[in-house]
Amino acid sequence: MLADNSTNKTTGCISFGIEADDSIKAVIGFLRTNLKKFTSNTNNHRLLPEESTNQLLCGFLNREAKKYPFRFQPEYIEELTSGRSPKVDFGTLSDNENIIISDREYGENDSFFSFEAKRLATLGSNRKQEYVTGTGKKRSGGIERFKKGLHGSKIKYAAIVGYVQEENFKHWFLKINSWIQELAHNDKIGLWSQQDQLKCNNIDLPVFVELFSQHNRVLENKSLEDINLYHFWIDLIEL
Repeated sequence: MLADNSTNKTTGCISFGIEADDSIKAVIGFLRTNLKKFTSNTNNHRLLPEESTNQLLCGFLNREAKKYPFRFQPEYIEELTSGRSPKVDFGTLSDNENIIISDREYGENDSFFSFEAKRLATLGSNRKQEYVTGTGKKRSGGIERFKKGLHGSKIKYAAIVGYVQEENFKHWFLKINSWIQELAHNDKIGLWSQQDQLKCNNIDLPVFVELFSQHNRVLENKSLEDINLYHFWIDLIEL
């Protein structure tokens, strides 16, 4: 549930007063701090494939998380019993056997906060909107996969990390919201709406910016709670 908006002094962005569990707040705080540290290392400012940057980031986050009661699992399989299960780029697992968040229990192999990573760069005509949605029958969009329950169907809070490798934060903020506006305008099945747009009160910050969005979820024959998405964008433009 959303409460009164509040401002995060570190990022300058609205934190939106989400009444999140302390475990969620701990992971979000950890990511805020350590994503900035990741981008401060000039060795990470290379035009690498998305999977390569993900590998570098996951190794870095796990090294920094050694004193924390959680760890990050790359290519986390959403449904272990299915050979065709979607994989989210990063799952967050508790070091304790069980953890309870919002009255739901997560076991030692369950991700309680998952996140995708997407390059914010020119990816080709058939992938240009991939931060939001795939093309045709491809369900490859970052926001799309959370909205459709392909990622994070058992959680209420998740994130997308944006690797900004060209232009700037404001460019992508306006571009992504324009894509969502267009999807909402042309939607015939009720999947997209204007409420899916990203929100931030200061997009002109350097290095790191935090945004937020909240989405209803549409999954055939199954009712899911809304998903609250944090968007952490880091400047990885080649130096």
